[in-house]
Amino acid sequence: MSPQDEHEIARVLMAWGHARDSDDWDALAECFHGDATIHISWISDTAKAFIAGSKAMAANRKPGSHMKHAFAGPLVTVNGDRAFSRCHVTLSARAIIDDLEFDFLSLFRFFDLFEKRDGTWRILKRTAVYEKDRMDPVHPHLVPASFYEAMDLSAFPPELRFLGFFLAGGGRELLPVPTVYSAEEEALHRECLDWIAA
Repeated sequence: MSPQDEHEIARVLMAWGHARDSDDWDALAECFHGDATIHISWISDTAKAFIAGSKAMAANRKPGSHMKHAFAGPLVTVNGDRAFSRCHVTLSARAIIDDLEFDFLSLFRFFDLFEKRDGTWRILKRTAVYEKDRMDPVHPHLVPASFYEAMDLSAFPPELRFLGFFLAGGGRELLPVPTVYSAEEEALHRECLDWIAA
């Protein structure tokens, strides 16, 4: 692996976060190959479908709400024109629920398969592995006890119970996803290593 390869892959990761959070759909599309797929909490489909869904979410964004993806330094393994990247991600979001402001924090990892085509590295497959999350009221004194009493988190895995609640509030279903230290994460890791070794 050359330092240039690692730099270019890291730049795609950073570009993805900036593009997604600033509604730059053309720049977001540039991060993916045309046949790329993505598998995260609310969608398991093509990258094109993910961009369309993200665009629809942005169009329905409530005033005062926002979202930010912050990436830690990736661990990249390159074999020829294939690469496997793992990086830590912090997703922070402000949401308006029942006219109340809440901050959501979700920690997860992106397992990314990259391919270099025509001299350019882009994502071929992105999968999120979820670690933990939390939900905090922006103004605790304004949230009645009845709000929390009505919350039902039993349908969601512990690693993303509040993210599941957040998605359900927006009319989206939480999909089955791998979680940290699980057999699913281990299988995904083996799959990624086998792919770059092929």
